[in-house]
Amino acid sequence: MSKPEVSIVVPTLNEEGYIEDALNSLTNQFIHKKCELIVCDGFSTDKTVEIAKKYADKIVYENKRTIAAGRQTGARAARGEVIVCAGADVFVEPHWLDVLTRPVFDKTHVASIGPVFPRDGNLVEDAFSGAILHPLSRVLSKANTHFVVADNMALCAKTFRKVGGFNPSLVTGEDTDLIMRMKREGKVAYTKEAKSYVSMRRVREWGYGKYLAFHTTNFLKSHFSGTSHKSYEPVR
Repeated sequence: MSKPEVSIVVPTLNEEGYIEDALNSLTNQFIHKKCELIVCDGFSTDKTVEIAKKYADKIVYENKRTIAAGRQTGARAARGEVIVCAGADVFVEPHWLDVLTRPVFDKTHVASIGPVFPRDGNLVEDAFSGAILHPLSRVLSKANTHFVVADNMALCAKTFRKVGGFNPSLVTGEDTDLIMRMKREGKVAYTKEAKSYVSMRRVREWGYGKYLAFHTTNFLKSHFSGTSHKSYEPVR
């Protein structure tokens, strides 16, 4: 079996309500590269793994059951030149993978990050994402201070391994921590056309105030003190 050029890594834990749509969209991509799909599961107790077996080329397991540990364990199993991180509740359009990975394959950048939009958002949430969050993200990226969401990220595998990959001791902010280390090795692209759509389930559970406060303070802590929040309860 020939070696894949792209490895898509999806961490999961009790995601039976979202995982099939996510994996279906991730495997229906128009890209002239050989791809593999790796699901890293935290020993789910629902039908997540049963569903994932229909789509994944490889399923690996980790028992720490955190997002950082899941991403790192999945990435360790990756054989591709480019490692792509996605979430268990994402939806992506057919040209997403080709657009997201292009800056890394062109060897002009060590990583590429794309915008994340609400999949099931209301008018307020859609407007906030389109008019405020993503224009701000573009500005921050031009200043080399990236707002990172690991549900939409492509990484040069060689550079990823050189800097040690994700820090599995982190509960949250593992994506920003990784990009801060990778950007010391090269440039990070903000690829605005590579859109990913995610569930608003955490917004619904937390409310706008808590959600914005958590992620704003986490961004500031990650970039300016090298730390992140110590808890991030699961929302299913």
